[in-house]
Amino acid sequence: RLSGIVEELLDFSRMQSGRMDMRFERMDILAELEEAVVLYREKAERDGIELQYVENDNLPPILGDRDRLKQVFINILDNALKYSGPGGKVRIEAAEVGRHVQVVISDCGEGISKTDLPHIKQKFYRANRTRPGSGIGLALADEIVMRHKGYLDIDSEQGVGTTVTITLPTADSGILSAQT
Repeated sequence: RLSGIVEELLDFSRMQSGRMDMRFERMDILAELEEAVVLYREKAERDGIELQYVENDNLPPILGDRDRLKQVFINILDNALKYSGPGGKVRIEAAEVGRHVQVVISDCGEGISKTDLPHIKQKFYRANRTRPGSGIGLALADEIVMRHKGYLDIDSEQGVGTTVTITLPTADSGILSAQT
């Protein structure tokens, strides 16, 4: 666990200083999303959490860094499972919205308070200090998504759950092509 925290911190530091190389290529975002879902399916079953993946085989390609986007999905799924208890449900779906692809990951977990929500993407900020974590995962995910000219939005209500929406431009939108 400590090794993972150190690696995330190094990645975040590299990204903030502009030293992290990102390899943008035309890609199928579903391949990375599905790989992250497969990685967490067994953990979800072990923890008594229903992992519901709504497949969509008809999404346009995006320009992205495969490894970094997979890292985003892993961070978000890890949080969703961590804050959902036995009997909970985590739903993952992706859709084309205009000239963007949206990945929505929602859980029926404990949720985030309205006072914590504006700070949740800040480095080292942890709304719930009783759970393991470094407070780097969401900050790093947000930075990666911004480098893809996208948005990471978090909506949450205590006692109801959290929904994370990752919005990325399609490859043909022209939004990211100037950066690659």
